Amino acid sequence: MPGSIHSASSILDKNNLVKYDRKSGYFQVTDLGRIASYYYITHGTISTYNEHLKPTMGDIELCRLFSLSEEFKYVTVRQDEKMELAKLLDRVPIPIKESLEEPSAKINVLLQAYISQLKLEGLSLTSDMVFITQCWTTHASAFRDCLEKRMGAISREALNLCKMVSKRMWSVQTPLRQFHGIPNEILMKLEKKDIAWDRYYDLSSQELGELIRFPKMGRTLHKFIHQFPKLNLAAHVQPIARTVLRVELTITTDFQWEDKVHGFVEPFWVIVEDNDGEYILHHEYFLLKKQYIDEDHTLNFTVPIYEPLPPQYFIRVVSDRWLGSQSVLPVSFRHLILPEKYPPPTELLDLQPLPVTALRNPSYEALYQEFKHFNPVQTQVFTVLYNTDDNVLVAAPTGSGKTICAEFAILRNQQKPKSIMRAVYVAPIDALAKERYYDWKRKFGEGLGMRVVELTGETTTDLKLLEKSQLIVSTPEKWDALSRRWKQRKHIQQHFPLPLQMPRIWVNGSGLPHGLFNFPPGVRPVPLEIHIQGIDISNFEARMQAMTKPTYTAVVQHAKNEKPAIVFVPTRKHARLTAVDLMTYSSVDGGEKPMFLLQSAEKLEPFIFRIKEPMLRETLQYGVGYLHEGLTNTDQDIVRTLFETGWIQVCVMSSSMCWGVPLSAHLVVVMGTQYYDGRENAHTDYPVTDLLQMMGHASRPLVDNSGKCVILCHAPRKEYYKKFLYEAFPVESHLHHFLHDNLNAEIVVGVIENKQDAVDYLTWTFMYRRLTQNPNYYNLQGVSRRHLSDHLSELVENTLTDLEASKCVAIEEDIELSPLNLGMIASYYYISCTTIEHFSTSLTAKTKMKGLLEVLASASEYAHLPIRPGEEELIRKLINHQRFSFENPKCTDPHVKVNALLQAHFSRQVVGGNLAVDQREVLLSASRLLRAMVDVISSNGWLSLALLAMEVSQMVTQGLWDRDPVLLQIPHFTKDLAKKCQENHGKSIEAVFDLADMEDDERRELLQMPDSQLIDVAQFCNRYPNIDLTYDVVEGDSLRAGEDVSLQVTLERDLLESRTEVGPVDAHRYPKTKEEGWWLVVGDTKSNQLLAIKRVSLQRKAKVKLDFAAPGEAGKKSYTLYFMCDSYLGCDQEIYLHC
Repeated sequence: MPGSIHSASSILDKNNLVKYDRKSGYFQVTDLGRIASYYYITHGTISTYNEHLKPTMGDIELCRLFSLSEEFKYVTVRQDEKMELAKLLDRVPIPIKESLEEPSAKINVLLQAYISQLKLEGLSLTSDMVFITQCWTTHASAFRDCLEKRMGAISREALNLCKMVSKRMWSVQTPLRQFHGIPNEILMKLEKKDIAWDRYYDLSSQELGELIRFPKMGRTLHKFIHQFPKLNLAAHVQPIARTVLRVELTITTDFQWEDKVHGFVEPFWVIVEDNDGEYILHHEYFLLKKQYIDEDHTLNFTVPIYEPLPPQYFIRVVSDRWLGSQSVLPVSFRHLILPEKYPPPTELLDLQPLPVTALRNPSYEALYQEFKHFNPVQTQVFTVLYNTDDNVLVAAPTGSGKTICAEFAILRNQQKPKSIMRAVYVAPIDALAKERYYDWKRKFGEGLGMRVVELTGETTTDLKLLEKSQLIVSTPEKWDALSRRWKQRKHIQQHFPLPLQMPRIWVNGSGLPHGLFNFPPGVRPVPLEIHIQGIDISNFEARMQAMTKPTYTAVVQHAKNEKPAIVFVPTRKHARLTAVDLMTYSSVDGGEKPMFLLQSAEKLEPFIFRIKEPMLRETLQYGVGYLHEGLTNTDQDIVRTLFETGWIQVCVMSSSMCWGVPLSAHLVVVMGTQYYDGRENAHTDYPVTDLLQMMGHASRPLVDNSGKCVILCHAPRKEYYKKFLYEAFPVESHLHHFLHDNLNAEIVVGVIENKQDAVDYLTWTFMYRRLTQNPNYYNLQGVSRRHLSDHLSELVENTLTDLEASKCVAIEEDIELSPLNLGMIASYYYISCTTIEHFSTSLTAKTKMKGLLEVLASASEYAHLPIRPGEEELIRKLINHQRFSFENPKCTDPHVKVNALLQAHFSRQVVGGNLAVDQREVLLSASRLLRAMVDVISSNGWLSLALLAMEVSQMVTQGLWDRDPVLLQIPHFTKDLAKKCQENHGKSIEAVFDLADMEDDERRELLQMPDSQLIDVAQFCNRYPNIDLTYDVVEGDSLRAGEDVSLQVTLERDLLESRTEVGPVDAHRYPKTKEEGWWLVVGDTKSNQLLAIKRVSLQRKAKVKLDFAAPGEAGKKSYTLYFMCDSYLGCDQEIYLHC
């Protein structure tokens, strides 16, 4: 490297503008370097600031420091300027120590003269003032420098001086000088008044007019005062460790927005200072946008806490533009109780690696042919898992082999003679459950003949799977829904849970003296080297763009010798853009051969030819692939294959793909640790579990001796991640956030029968164990028995009061508890009590289709549906093309999005990308919610609405409106073909049965389809339910008024001889396999009264008994018997009854 470049690099490194590795020649950007580049400042000025900035500096010293900037080294004091400068010196408010002969004194004087709006006589001084004020942004860099050095008081002074220059006024003057249209004499009158600024908010326009003795100006002043940015602050503090506090800051606006005054956005600085205001513990940039002015804004961040506890911290929210706009909130620690110190982690013993032969079973040993020895963690836990029946808890970092530890427990159970116990593996999300299911189906299913199943979420199907299974893979929601009625389901009682697996976190292991293994963060089979780099750019997109070069540098530096690298980014858009950037950088540095392409272009060509995504085709030719949910399965499989086989070196993945995609690499780069939360209109940190999962991909146990992880984050979060990633944080319970549904479920199954049972139930929970360990986290003010008892009693009392108000639970004699119908419905269908109450209060007998869809979309289960950046416009376009209009739609509301996606599904409008993923989730929840809705409506006895809800269930399954031709359910049918069938010469074909009854030649002639499509049509027609229904009124001849009527209904399915089972519903637009279900309903159409209803699951034949009350008056009465499907349109039956 040339000497001049080396010398320049060394100087920049000395001034902390870059980090310069002299051996490799690589640069790493620093925050100070970005500041200098952004404000166009020389390294000499930064060096001056580094040398002279002190925590105790005031306005005098800051002005002097500004005048020493290197940008002014050519400014001189001319002879003809000295007299005018001397006059100005007497008029500026801040004293100047230097002689007027010094250029720094001249700069200082002119800056103050500019702020004071003093007029200059000499042209040379005027031109110098213009130059100085143009360079004032260097002072903004001094403010940012103070923030970086966490200097509290001087940061405020520097920011104030920046705003004074910008507004050309001093901070001691009235803030109203920042508005246009107020005469100077009025402003001077106000400045002479000894009234605090906050007092002005309490004065009326009349009182303000009297104050300045100018009544006509009272209204104008009142308007400006209430347009001045004012914020109200509230903070909730929770300790998450002895050294870390989590702060939830709620910001509420208290001023009137005016576009001419405020524009479209108001920027603020959120600064947390220590008790003395000298040290900044946290700072971040906050943008208040016009469209969210009426909403509360919530910021979540962490700050360090030290012992002994300080009396308080201060949270300041300071405007970046307005002088005097500042809100201060003291956060007192008088009642703060820090968590208990947790026990030391489990020491990893220096044991001889355990050979696979320790399993002592050739069949078991064959499962682990890819290695000869278990890793140190597996070796240490082997004995207690494989040779004993003790309860076990294993807590270790991601990628440390905990899954194999779980397999030890499965094999332990399997080797018991005639074992009837089943094992349940609970994975946090569907993608991980599916990955585990496929792996264990191959390993245990094919290898040992075990029956491995994955729960579907459909209760009927899952119960059948449970009956014939030995190893069940599930998510927490699916297992909870199934196990809630464990007393009535014997197969659930025969299950044992696998060892709970947690990533590198501390868990209270009370009751597990021999089976508790809490390994520290550093215990990994492949040691992980972690690098954390902060990027101090407030704008999210700009920050992501600034991360691309450091990401490329990290890949080049840390993934040498063609080692694979995975880059995680927040969204699919960033996956594509980052891949393009990496391709561009590598093509510039790589010369003729692409740097990241590890195979010849000729061999790669057949794979690239099969890729559908044009941009992916391009990046793969340079050895960079990317994965996100929007790619086709084929594209994803090709990218995974190329990366696993080592043909491409880099794979960029959207953050959600960290689960369920079993790729590993030598290097993982986490490019940004935040994602956009549309509900909060803000960017939120990744869940801790997601970040740990991403880091866990940097592990190749049989290939690498070490892995590397580079985390690029927003600068204010750097300290938090440094602490979190090197220390174990305790796990805290979230039960108190979900207690309503939990208690309701236990009351329904009879576990809890009174309030004391509810309190006792809580004492067996993990939350109870943590209450005494970290009381403030759970809003507990002490740890005595009295505190605990009062807290639990209050928690139970409040929860039960809410359940009683929502009519889910009845409280008798203020003690005894019994479930009500709504509570039983909520528990059975695994939906929240909030949703069931909403259904009950929002639905009426007169609700139509539009209202029913709005109520369905408003379910609380949809509240967490994400709203991503840029989706508002897509949703707005979607709304404009739907059957039912929206009244004042708020496109950032998840419930509006759900309604739009449902209607788009019924209209068969194609939605792509993330909207398609969201639509899938909406449809899966909708089926369950509609079944619950039918039960709620039936409880009220509303016939027509119940039938409508059943029809909506059919619509959800088939992706059709109720008024659409039923033939559109059939594969390959279009509206034109359905119309052609309807207009068929000779006989109109309107129903599926009409099509099925046609002769083969006639059908072929009518449909004009190739044979492959005709086979699909025939398959659908054969599956389409053809059911004979007969009924008999039991003792119908002797019925009397007011007595119960028993109706015996016989159902028999017309199945082809070749079919032994009904099989799943043929619904190519429903996102997963679904079992067919039916309702039998008896109703009175004249009075719109539903008399009886029963849910039926029909295979070949069934007999169902329906009971309902006969009318009180004697005489003939007509009723209607409805047989309604939940999945197919057009197969419902309607029969008239005469009693």
